[in-house]
Amino acid sequence: MIREFTVFCKLNYISLSALQIFEQFLDNFRIEDCVCPTCGAKHSCRPHTSYERYLISYESGEPVYYHVNIPRMICESCGHTHAILPEIIIPYGSYSILFILTVLRDYYISFGSIQEICDKYQIAVSTLYLWKHLFQKHKTLWLGVLEDAAMSGLDFLKFLTDFPMQELSFGLRRFFLSHNFSFLEGASKTARFASP
Repeated sequence: MIREFTVFCKLNYISLSALQIFEQFLDNFRIEDCVCPTCGAKHSCRPHTSYERYLISYESGEPVYYHVNIPRMICESCGHTHAILPEIIIPYGSYSILFILTVLRDYYISFGSIQEICDKYQIAVSTLYLWKHLFQKHKTLWLGVLEDAAMSGLDFLKFLTDFPMQELSFGLRRFFLSHNFSFLEGASKTARFASP
């Protein structure tokens, strides 16, 4: 998988839908700039295939389910294939990073009971607690133990969402390169629902 970190927007000032952010990423993506994450070869990747998946966002007061095509490329040097994922998508899950951060923001500001928050976002209570646990774990990895102890979850959310877009993208990229997994990866259970 190749992670791209270029189009993140502030959580409090979302003016584009998750689908628009994804499409903007695809419009600006240049396969000729890719480096194979397996063998490190430059300029050896070419389009291969794609697969469909859900991208779940929270827009206009309700969850929105998009079908998106994830492009895959193949490295002509080593033969490995890789999905191209922008930062809006958390690997192996359906919920967008913006969706999860929005839910966590409501949780940390006590925007209602746990059940009210879960009803609002149409998620299970266990999913909320899974996201909270992973957020806390990744917060510690991001900040380090000493800074983590001094910063609340809400303050860390503000810290993340107050970054200019380019700085947050850089931080998400640095997290990925340091830990070999994406911020909040592992938190996103694949949604099971009837097609809208």
